[in-house]
Amino acid sequence: MNFKHMEALVWICRLGSFSAAARRLNTTQPAISMRIAELEKRLGVTLFDRRARTLHITPEGREFADYSHRIVDLVQEVEGRMSDRSQLSGRLKLGVTESVALTWLSDLVVRLNEEFPAVLIDLDINLTQIVWQKLRNGELDLAILPGPAFGSDLSTTYLGSILYTWMASPKLKLVNAGGQLSAKDFNRVPVITLSEDSNMHEIIETWFSDNSSAPRRVDVCNSLGVVAELTMAGLGISMLPPIIFADEIERGDLFELKTEPAIEPLEFWAVQTRRQVSPITESIAQHARQASTFQFG
Repeated sequence: MNFKHMEALVWICRLGSFSAAARRLNTTQPAISMRIAELEKRLGVTLFDRRARTLHITPEGREFADYSHRIVDLVQEVEGRMSDRSQLSGRLKLGVTESVALTWLSDLVVRLNEEFPAVLIDLDINLTQIVWQKLRNGELDLAILPGPAFGSDLSTTYLGSILYTWMASPKLKLVNAGGQLSAKDFNRVPVITLSEDSNMHEIIETWFSDNSSAPRRVDVCNSLGVVAELTMAGLGISMLPPIIFADEIERGDLFELKTEPAIEPLEFWAVQTRRQVSPITESIAQHARQASTFQFG
């Protein structure tokens, strides 16, 4: 028994004949007859009295038709609401990290307000690990954050990558030796970064470790903007995205340090657990891909 069986029964009852139901459902009368025969076999009852000249539904057929009417009407209602996105309402919790908040989040929110005017978007801007934890705990409907983002229980949409580079203030008077600096050249300089709940903290630790070095000191905070301010004050070096701090670089408040090896671009993803996937979260993920100013390819 499937939806087509119930749909055939409903339209036979509404239109009064097998042939009319076939026209309504864009199929043939034999196909409708077959659906009813299959349904009768599955239910073990006779739905129509075929001995009468006119179509006559049996008491068992009438009982099952009542259920079928409700199911068909409900499916049509759902399809109507899903196709008219302006009618969707409710609250949606969206978690993002600061790199997104400082670049294209406002464009995404504008897009969502236009398509889903009755949906309230609750934004949660936080560090990567905290966003991940909230998504896993069911506190977020959708998360936009750096990867990797893989798992059989996850639905993901790629949003491009963003480049991070080591930066410093001219006050530190760091000079690129031979055009490039190594991790060991930073041994005497404090590093300023986000706290351990950020993936940036882990990337920095791995970068130093892989290059057999360690910073003199690591100072942490929970704001990328504060990291940049402390860096511009000459209190240490930091890993920052040039796309966000282009003005500070142009003014000379920050300058990029050429390093070997360079930092690999950081990939971003729209992530939802499969149990939370819905037409609206899927649509938001696609809007995020269109709004993203990160690099693709």
